[in-house]
Parts: sequence; structure tokens; C-alpha cells
Amino acid sequence: MAKEPTPAQESPSDGSHRNIFYGWWIVFAGSMSQAYTSGAFWQGFGAFFDPIVEHFGWGKAITGAAVSLQRTESGLISPFVGWFIERFGPRNVMLFGVIATGLGFILLSRINNLWQFYAAFAIITVGLSFGSFLTVTTTVANWFVNRRARALAIMSAGSGIGGLLVPLIVWFIATTDWRTGLVAIGVGFMAVGLPVAFVMRSRPEDYGLLPDGARPNDDGSGAGGTSGFGAEPEAAFTTRQAMATLTFWQMALAMGGGQLIISASVYQISAMSSFGVSRTVGGMVIMAVSIIGLMGRLTSGFFGDQLDKRYVLAVSFAMQFVGTLLFAFIGGTWHLIGFIVFWGIGFGVSIPIRFAMLADLFGRRHFGSIMGIMMTFSTVFGVVGPIMVGWMADYRGSYREPYVILAVAVLVCIPLILTVKQPQTATPAEEPVRT
Repeated sequence: MAKEPTPAQESPSDGSHRNIFYGWWIVFAGSMSQAYTSGAFWQGFGAFFDPIVEHFGWGKAITGAAVSLQRTESGLISPFVGWFIERFGPRNVMLFGVIATGLGFILLSRINNLWQFYAAFAIITVGLSFGSFLTVTTTVANWFVNRRARALAIMSAGSGIGGLLVPLIVWFIATTDWRTGLVAIGVGFMAVGLPVAFVMRSRPEDYGLLPDGARPNDDGSGAGGTSGFGAEPEAAFTTRQAMATLTFWQMALAMGGGQLIISASVYQISAMSSFGVSRTVGGMVIMAVSIIGLMGRLTSGFFGDQLDKRYVLAVSFAMQFVGTLLFAFIGGTWHLIGFIVFWGIGFGVSIPIRFAMLADLFGRRHFGSIMGIMMTFSTVFGVVGPIMVGWMADYRGSYREPYVILAVAVLVCIPLILTVKQPQTATPAEEPVRT
């Protein structure tokens, strides 16, 4: 695997001849990647769930377990993704991931039994781990400090835009079939992801630039900015140092609680169908959630850079709690509207803020590895979510009870976040920069 071009070979500043900081090109490209990934998989794969179950006659729990496998495998891989990003650069890591993801979806379209379904899902998991969220988020976080929440908000806004693909996927499956739909999605992953991968770069300092597009004489910028939890210099924790802090484990548990409810989103269309909502309306609801979530993500960028991120994240969890309860008791139009508003805004706000907060707490230097380790621990919750919801739907005959449990789980995250404190700072001088 080839290394990224050196600054002498290729300088991002050459592409910024109109005084646009190159970090913003990374943000916009990453946003495109997130839009397609979210629309085609994180939100859109639920449209394939019922057709596959009906075609093969599998139970919801055993089929949903593939999503749990995806969470498990992703969690086990994530720490290595961070290391590969630091070693080979985000461009090469993303190229590998995008190609693997595309091939995985094409293979998924050819399955004829359960083991093939699981095997194809495993390939997709490897691809997504290397070629989507973790790589893009790490890259963006490395290029920004004082404007990090805003940059991550714009990048993650693509996920909200991606929700517009869900009704299209539902329609495409209805007019063709689920196998053709999976092939189209696999080809689309490569068509969108490969150009995005070529935009990715490691750190601004590697190219003679500073985070946020700052100049050396800007106040605080020449020193790498501040942590976002006060006037202290930017932290530079190693993975081992971060894991030795109480803060790390509070964040891990809070992010895990959030992951528990996010991982069960694959059942949302199926659950709404069981509540008497048509699949077409269900697809429109998911699209509406994405649009509202987009507003939440963009708003979080402003508030996250101006206010204490702990309070912003706590409010987002409270809104997710209300939205999930409304979803669990869907019985009329106003329940759907309430779910769209509360869940959409709460979920949208939480995504960029939690990762901006993580970078503020532990710094940029080993952000990819720290984030990967934390995602590994939160994966435990992501595994439990789909299995628990699928099992209760199969044996209790209702999606309502599991979604009430999910609502309570996200409520517990609020005190965890509110009591997070900046750990004792590990300064850049404590460890040499890896070349």
C-alpha cells in the first residue's frame, strides 16, 4: 500500500487558490460520502429488511443478528482503522474500504442461504469500517480545532441529506427487486466514494498549514488552538493515557447508550408497518427525520463552538428520549410528527457534538485510535440493540416494548455526559510526533 503524497509532491494549498482552506474541501467531500453511506446503508438498508426476510422465510431476530454482527466486527476493527490511518494516511485507507464495500453489496445481491448473507455482511462491515465514517471523521477532526464542531456538523450533515435516498430505494425495490437494488447500491458506493478518497489528507501541518486555516500570528492558532473546555492548550493524549482516565469511560458509556438506540434503527420501517403505517409512508417518515436531523446537525455546529458541548449533548439525548417514546406508542399522525421532530433534531445534534467533544478532551494526535477504541466498547451496546429488538418482536409480538427500553437507555446517558470533566492535560511535549 502506497503512502500519501508528501508535501513536496502534492500540496493541498495548490487546490485552494481562491483562499479556501483545504480542510473545507475535505469537509465537503466527506459530507458527500456520509450522504451516500447513510442513505444507502444506515438509513436505507431497512428497506431491504422485509423483502429479504419474506424471500427466504427467516426470522427477524436471526436476520437482524447480521446487523449485530456488523456492529461487532466493526467494533473489533475500529482500533486498527485508527492505526492504519496514522500509518498509511486516510486516502489509502478509504480507497480500500470503498472498494470492499461496493463488492460486499454486489455479493449480498447474489446470496441464496443464511451463511452467504452473513459472509457478505462481514465484507460490507470491513469496507464501511475503513471507507466511511471513522476515516472521514478522523480526517476532519485533524484539520480543525476551534471550528471543529462546525466542520464536523457540516460533514455529518451529509447523513441528513442521505435520508432523501430512502424513498427512492423503497420505490426502486418495488419496481425491480431487492437483488437489483443491492447491485445498484454497491456500484454507487464506488462511484461516490473513490473520488472522495482522493481528497483526503492527514494533517494540515504536513503541508505547511495550521488547523482552521489559521496563520502563525493568529492569537492561539500558532500553538495549535485550545481544547474547547477552557483556555488550556490542545491536549495530546496517547490511547493508553486516554483509557486511564475516568472521562474516557464516561464518554464510552454515554456513546454506547446512544449506539444502542441508533443500531436498532434498521427496524424502524418494519416497526412502523406493524403499527399500521404503510411502507411508503414509513419511507417518507425516515426521509423527514433526515431533513429535520440535517437542521439539527447544522445548528449543533454553531452551538457546539459557542457553548459547553456537555449541555448541548445532554439536550440532544433528552430529545431522543422523547422522540423514541413517541415512536413506541405510534397511534396517529401527531405521534409520527413528534417522532420526526424530537428524534430528528436530537439525533442530528448528537452526532457531530460527541466526536467534537472527544477531540477536545483528548486532542488530535491520536484521535483516530482513541475514537476507534471507544467505538469498540460502544459496539457492545450496538450488538445488543438489534438482537433485543428483533427477539422481542418475534416472541412478544410487538415493537413497542423494546423501543420503551431503548428510550430509558438513552435517558441514562444524560447524567454521564453532564459530569464529564477535562482530564489532566497530556501536552504535545510529552510524546514526540510520529513521522
